[in-house]
This record gives sequence, C-alpha cells and structure tokens, in this order.
Amino acid sequence: MNAAKLLLLTLPALLALNAGAADLEVEVQGLASTEGQVLLAAYADAGDWLKKPVAVARAAAAEARDGRLVLLVQGVPEGAAISLFHDRDGNGRLNVNAMGMPIEPYGFSNDAAGNFGPPSFEQARLAPGATRITVRLN
Repeated sequence: MNAAKLLLLTLPALLALNAGAADLEVEVQGLASTEGQVLLAAYADAGDWLKKPVAVARAAAAEARDGRLVLLVQGVPEGAAISLFHDRDGNGRLNVNAMGMPIEPYGFSNDAAGNFGPPSFEQARLAPGATRITVRLN
C-alpha cells in the first residue's frame, strides 16, 4: 500500500483523536515578581482533576510585563479545566506550609475558588469554545 492510501485510511482516526482539542491562550494576572516560572496544567475531566493533566505549559516569570503573562496551551480538550501557579523558587512544584496550604500564588480557570481546598472540576470547567481566558493569581 502506498503512503498516500495509508494516509487517507488513517486520517479520519487521527482527526478523531484531536477532535474537540484546541489551542488556548491564558493571560495570567497578578504576578508580583519575575522570579521563577509559571506552570499550567489542563485537565480533561473530573476523574483526572489535579492528578493527570492532558496538556501543560510553562513560561519564565521574567517574561511578564506589568504583572501579566500570556501562555499558549496546545491541545486543550473542549470542556477542560485549568490549574496554574507561580513557581517562584523554580523547584517545579507548588510549595505548601505545614498545614498543606499553598505559599506560592496559584489560580484556576474561571477564577474558581474552593472552600478548604481546591475548587471542583465543574467550578473551573471552561466554557464551550473558549480560546482565551484570564486567570488571576491568589
């Protein structure tokens, strides 16, 4: 079988894998310093919320202007939810205090907030067709 026929046979399957996935621009507001990096993760469903991201992005906080930074996240599924934080010390993880409360700035899509913990997936779920959102760091 030649390459053109193989491509025609597999193209529908490849398109189905990426159906509903799009690029998302995330404007992060409230960066108080240009130290470290901003780490972002997108989650496809409630079962994987804050455990198994389907798309990730990072940017050096030094790229921020006036406390704002824009990240482009590729392949974000329709209806996903976003979690991000300002990793000021660059260690790759969200630092917490002895009680488990974050000590680095963080945020979620829809500026969702939880009570005594993170918000639910549904609170942070992106609106259908979202291509650009703003997240304010706490």
